[in-house]
Amino acid sequence: MRSQKGITLIALVITIIVMLILVAVTITIAVNGGLFNYAQEASVKTNEAMANEQALGSGKSTVSGADWTGDSGVNQTINAIVDHYTTTATN
Repeated sequence: MRSQKGITLIALVITIIVMLILVAVTITIAVNGGLFNYAQEASVKTNEAMANEQALGSGKSTVSGADWTGDSGVNQTINAIVDHYTTTATN
């Protein structure tokens, strides 16, 4: 009897065909399922959140809204509170 080493050509071809089917299904789901659009929207939201965090981290923030419009005293109070806690935290 001959000893067999390695895999047969048929096993290799079947493995490649199965992998191609899996790749085709994955690409179809990603494109038609909106995975790329979801990732792009998440990236935009992440960038907006980082910009907001940097703005708040600078110690200068403003309050906007119907009840707060034009009230600079509120914004000064917020900035005073932020300055108090940032100087307390650094000391």
